[in-house]
Amino acid sequence: MKFEDDYTSYWGLRGLPFDNVPDPRFYVPCVQHDAAHRWLNYGIQARKGILLLTGDIGCGKTLLSRRLIVGLSPAQYDVALVANPALSPSELLDEVLAQFGLELVQSKAARLQMLNERLQLNEQRGVSSVLVVDEAQAIESLNGFEELRLLTNFQLNDRYLLTVVLIGQPELRGLVADIPQLNQRIAVRAHLGPFTAEETTAYIGARMEAVTDRTDVFTKEAIASIFEQSQGIGRVINTLCDQCLFAGAIEQVTQIDDRLVQRVGPVTNTPMAVEKSAAKDLNGIGSYREVISKYASGRQ
Repeated sequence: MKFEDDYTSYWGLRGLPFDNVPDPRFYVPCVQHDAAHRWLNYGIQARKGILLLTGDIGCGKTLLSRRLIVGLSPAQYDVALVANPALSPSELLDEVLAQFGLELVQSKAARLQMLNERLQLNEQRGVSSVLVVDEAQAIESLNGFEELRLLTNFQLNDRYLLTVVLIGQPELRGLVADIPQLNQRIAVRAHLGPFTAEETTAYIGARMEAVTDRTDVFTKEAIASIFEQSQGIGRVINTLCDQCLFAGAIEQVTQIDDRLVQRVGPVTNTPMAVEKSAAKDLNGIGSYREVISKYASGRQ
């Protein structure tokens, strides 16, 4: 095998099973992810004010959010996705309007009026308005959170015209708790942690099943070693499996066993490797329209 070739041809794969990009087609159901998905869906359908999803780094928050978005029919939901909210309060409001496809105007009052008119129009059309804010722990100040809270003041007959979904790392819960007015409006709270050993086995099997009919590429011992080294963190599992498949193709082995995993693991789990993986994940994030366009074929 040439180094410039990928490993898919060697293993007979139809694609890259462990690419660290939040692709809903590779969503693997497990108890905690399914529960979080159901709660968020409920909150959106019931038009609750603010929903909160937190999770440890690399545990699938972004992938779950993309699956959630892809499952929302554009005929029934007007969705705006703010993927990088590390902005000042005024910039954050501008980004919200931009993601709803609205033109920016000078006056803040005029911007809010424009957004209110959009939400009112959606209400008249029978369309629910949803704002998804990913990596919400990166919001620069408490005033930024206050801007988002104020957006839920848009109401009609005691019904919220906008549902805000905040997604972020565990520290987001502390940030929200410091703003009682915001904290009290959170109707749904969900949290994602690492996979269990059983979930890791199912996860690797399902990702491989999506691209090959082979069920024996990773031995049971290899999967156990992957779980031990990754501690059940999905992003690390992806990186480790990806590197094992590449190394296995280079070495021309017929299976990935625990010895290969143990050789690859120390390299894969360095801070540099995890940082690169996280950056790759972030690069896969786009606007709501980009998510729908890219993954329309994978809508469930």
